[in-house]
Amino acid sequence: MKKNIDVVGAAFIEDDKILATKRSDDRILGTLWEFPGGKIEKGETPEQALKRELFEEFNDDIQVGDKVTDTSSFEYDFGTVNLTVYYAKFITHNFNLIAHSKIEWMSQEELKTVKWADADQLAVGEICKADLSKVKFG
Repeated sequence: MKKNIDVVGAAFIEDDKILATKRSDDRILGTLWEFPGGKIEKGETPEQALKRELFEEFNDDIQVGDKVTDTSSFEYDFGTVNLTVYYAKFITHNFNLIAHSKIEWMSQEELKTVKWADADQLAVGEICKADLSKVKFG
């Protein structure tokens, strides 16, 4: 039986654009685009995990908003990833890249032009048709 991996991602909104991150070539799923985030540790809520992961990955504090969509699951050869994506916004802007080779602010239409990790596809589809002005934070 494959391992279940519960992860959380952040769809950052700034000036009507969404932050997309490209995984470093030397990592699992390298070269694919994703929403930054990571594994939910035992005892953490998804929101707590997202804040911790973004501080670890970018050295930034964030505010977590609405959930983008239901959790999506995708079976990779290394396990099944259960991804929940939340809208988020930055409180600080350090962007120290650890797990990613590139970050880019994209319009909703531009999100459709890059190759996303399969687990992120559901959230990308929802974000592309969402009214970003109605997203709520805290």
